[in-house]
Amino acid sequence: MVEKGEKNVMIVEKYQCCGNDFLIASLPSGSLSVSQVRRLCDRHYGLGADGVILLQRQPLTMTVINADGSAPSMCGNGLRCAVHYAWRHGWIRQSSVSVHTADGVREARIVSTEPFVCELDMGCPDFDSRRITARFHPGLVHPPCCPQSCSCSFWIGVPHTVIFVDDPASIDDDRARQIEQDPFFCQGTNVDFVCLDPEGATLRIRTWERGVGWTLSCGSGACAAAAAGSLFGLCRLPVTVRSAGGELQVRTWRQRLFLCGKSGYIGKVEWEEDQNDDGRAD
Repeated sequence: MVEKGEKNVMIVEKYQCCGNDFLIASLPSGSLSVSQVRRLCDRHYGLGADGVILLQRQPLTMTVINADGSAPSMCGNGLRCAVHYAWRHGWIRQSSVSVHTADGVREARIVSTEPFVCELDMGCPDFDSRRITARFHPGLVHPPCCPQSCSCSFWIGVPHTVIFVDDPASIDDDRARQIEQDPFFCQGTNVDFVCLDPEGATLRIRTWERGVGWTLSCGSGACAAAAAGSLFGLCRLPVTVRSAGGELQVRTWRQRLFLCGKSGYIGKVEWEEDQNDDGRAD
């Protein structure tokens, strides 16, 4: 934050990965309130975004806050945008970098800078049911709210539920929200509706994210779809995962998942808080 007269002004930059957009500021965790985040992310009264990312330089640390003010432990697309921000600001010059998140340290590798392409080590999918639900489930978790035979829930930075359907575009808001908020899940769940293209070389995905709703892309969702597709024998890795916002690539090495794709810098703005508080209740 900087002071301009009696006004608090925050410098915010906007980035996107396949249309999954974030407002990034060099601020410590906890420096923004829930109401501030909601105003910033509001697409009519604010700057508009799926979430806010707060970055600290040393060690490089990322805090993600969803548009509704909730805080996920990880975000694949958000982390790649954070690496892009750090590169543009000269915080890093090496091709490999470690980023601290609420779900542990993630390793990222810059593949190219024009366009900016970053590959992220997303770690191993965690099928421990205790991370998903309070109910004990030995083996793979098949949530009762998803009767499809090809559906499962697991942890990949955040909880994800992958459901293979004939047409992801046919799923309405109510159905997606119902699964997200089903009491079976301890913390709710991101929901990925996925189908396989006829040739079996590409997955199509539509993701409903906790605290956001439908997003044009979801990095951890792409990894979840790839892992579930491989698990059910529907696809082989590496695989391209196509969403409404673009394509991401997911590969595996020693059971770890790696996410790769482009990110884009959109612009920079000065945010003056007192000019954007419209008095609406949170």
